[in-house]
Amino acid sequence: MWMKIEEFRSIVLFDGLTDDELAQCIEPLKEHELVAGSSLAKQDDFAYKFFIVLDGDVDIHRDFEFVARLGPGEFFGETALVNHEKRNARVTTHTRCRLACMMGWEFKTMTEIFPSVAGHIDAAVTEREV
Repeated sequence: MWMKIEEFRSIVLFDGLTDDELAQCIEPLKEHELVAGSSLAKQDDFAYKFFIVLDGDVDIHRDFEFVARLGPGEFFGETALVNHEKRNARVTTHTRCRLACMMGWEFKTMTEIFPSVAGHIDAAVTEREV
């Protein structure tokens, strides 16, 4: 495993998981480092990845309007994957960022196996829907 469990222990998404469960959740994650201004997701594109911010900040824009800035421990990309829709926002790096991401089918498996993770995801989808 390339990332340490301790790095994910404080992320609310994984609250309540044992070390073994957390290890299973983060195993498919791949780390990416990006410079400020990098494009991560484009509004109306097909969704196929889920992201967790490890370091840095990302900006969320919907219809060219600033919506939010997400930082370490926060995640994005879940709404389109859960609702089987196209991306509802554009996401770019505000600062240099280190992100963890997984493919949509890995995300689906994680949420099916771990109901507590699915609950956090569902709460985020509800909160973020327009």
